[in-house]
Formats: sequence, structure tokens, C-alpha cells
Amino acid sequence: MSASTTARNRHDPFTDLVQDIFNEYITNEMPIRLLYITGDDETMRFQLVDRDFVREHFKEKRVLDNIHADLAEMMVVDGDEREDSIRERVKKELKYATLSHRWLPDKQEPLHHQILKEPMEVPDDHEPGWKKLQSFCRAAKDAHNCEFAWSDTCCIDKTSSSELDESIRSMFRWYRNSHVCIALLSETADLAALQLQEKGESGEKAVDAWFERGWTLQELLAPSQIKFYGANWKPLIQGSTNDRDNRDSKVIMEKISKLTDIDMDDLESFTPGIDRVPEKMLWASRRRTTRIEDIAYCLIGIFDISFMIAYGEGKRAFFRLMEEIIKRYDKWDVFLWSGRCSRYNAGPPRFSALLCCRMYQNTPQRPGPELRDWR
Repeated sequence: MSASTTARNRHDPFTDLVQDIFNEYITNEMPIRLLYITGDDETMRFQLVDRDFVREHFKEKRVLDNIHADLAEMMVVDGDEREDSIRERVKKELKYATLSHRWLPDKQEPLHHQILKEPMEVPDDHEPGWKKLQSFCRAAKDAHNCEFAWSDTCCIDKTSSSELDESIRSMFRWYRNSHVCIALLSETADLAALQLQEKGESGEKAVDAWFERGWTLQELLAPSQIKFYGANWKPLIQGSTNDRDNRDSKVIMEKISKLTDIDMDDLESFTPGIDRVPEKMLWASRRRTTRIEDIAYCLIGIFDISFMIAYGEGKRAFFRLMEEIIKRYDKWDVFLWSGRCSRYNAGPPRFSALLCCRMYQNTPQRPGPELRDWR
């Protein structure tokens, strides 16, 4: 019996703490379902697994023993600092990759009910969506050393309203906690092609569809590490596993900043929250979603708020998003809009509207053109 196992059998407080943080992290910080990737260079297999599978898998790999052995000296450190160190180590060990992409039309994507809970290979008569999933899993395992992967096409049981609700509210966090986000620019051949893409002055874009979708905004900002792949599943920048803070990859982020109006500081390290509302709304204003409610739901993580998911409510979803923002945002610039008036315009809470009016009256000067002209 190893020394680490003997130590754990004593059930000392530090062992219990590591176990608790390990279980809490899997339950609260990781996706409900993941793809478990196996196979070799010639054959790629994957299966759909739940959090219990992930928990047992990493226990069998002696992750808890390794964390205990490496951090045992942390027992003498202050409680909060000790728990933070353990949590960071757990996150580092429990790696998974996430996929950011534009969905294919005409139901070509593999869905939850089509993925087996036993190891499976991609069908011989596979559609493009299956090939994309296979390429994603191969990149996750071979290039980023991840045994687990998550895709929004097949890892969410959309027939379960509770699972869909939890997934949408947690998605920003799931992308942030992933080891790497693999972003597929399916209409971009290589880095040279990306450099040629331009945004029209009035908002029209001759760019990859990935930059026009609502959900890809949080998928761009949330992950600590992101890697861009072109249409042929080759990295736009070779030799790096992270395009976020690599010096050679700065050219990609500078181009993305011009295409999206997002500052480099936010692209390098974004903090969600109720601040800079007009600026963040500008980022989203030129993006579209298939479901009208998703233009609100895809911003939940950006603003770090939460409210009930209710598909079928239509444009009211965006009204409820603004209602939640106004409850916590005390600056008058939240009302700087142009265009048609919403039929829900009488709905914001009176106290918030009055507060903003008073702030406006106490402001030394009226807003300048840069705010009045905000779209």
C-alpha cells in the first residue's frame, strides 16, 4: 500500500477537504454531460458520460492522491488560501475542451439522442456535422491532451427543460473552466484569409459567420485559453496551444478586435459583470441568433446575471434581461438607445428609472455625441 493511500485511509482533515472540493467542483463547475474520448491515431471513439463517470474516472487515475501528496503542506496555510489552491489544482487536473462553432443547417449536427453511452465511432455514412465532431474530439485529445470534450450540439438533452435551463445559465462558466476552447472558423481557410475580412462601416460584415452569431460572443470572451482553427481543421497559428496571450498569436486578436469592436484588454482577459452596459450591448448589437429569445440568453454570462429561461416568450426575453440589468446598474447611459420604441418600454422598475433621471439631472453636462449616437 502506497504512503499516499495510507495517509488517505486515516481520514485526516486535509484529505476530507480535498475530497469535498473535488466533488463540489465536478458538481458545480463542470458540464452535466461530456464526451469521453478514446482510441488511437487511426480510430477515434467517444461516448456520452455524466458527472458520476467523470468523478470515478479521475479517482481511478489517483488524482486525489496526487493532489494530497503535492499540497499536504498547505495544511499550515490560511483556510481560504488553502481552499483556493486546492480548487485551482483540481481545475488543472480535470481538463476538458469546449467547441465554439456555427451550427450547420438542415439538422446536420449530431444531437444528444444520437450519441451512445458506450464507445462509438463516427458512422461511415456520416454527415458534415459528425465529421466536425470527430475532428473536434481529435484536436481536443491529440493537440490539447484532453480526454473529455463538450459540444453544445450533443452534450445537452434539450428535451429536459431543467437541463436546458441549467446549461444556458451555466454555459459561460463551463467555457471559462475549460482547459481550452477550440473555435472553428468554418468559412476561413487560413490566417491570410482572416486578415482579408473586413467589417462595413454601417455594420454589414464580409466576415466569417462565427463573428456574427450571438452565442459565440461569450465563447470568445469566457475561456482562459482559446485556439482558432480554419475550415480544414488546421490551426490558424501553428506551434501554440493558446491564441489568447501568445505573442505570435497577437495578430489574430488584433484582427478580431477590429472585427468585433472589443478592446484588446477584454480579449486578453474579460471579467463579466454589470458594467459598461452600452459598450457590451454594442458588441452584441451586430450579432444574430436563430431563436429570438437567445439574443437575451446569450448575454447572461457577459453581464453575470441570472433569470428564468422561457422559450416561447419572444422579444420579452430581452426586456427581462434589461430589467435585471437595471436593478443593479445605476448609470443613466443604460437608457441611451436609438431605433423603434419597445412595446415593453413602460416596464422597467420605477425606482431605477427615477434614479437614472436624478443622476442625469446632477450630471455637469449632457452626454456627448459618442453616447447619443450609440447603436
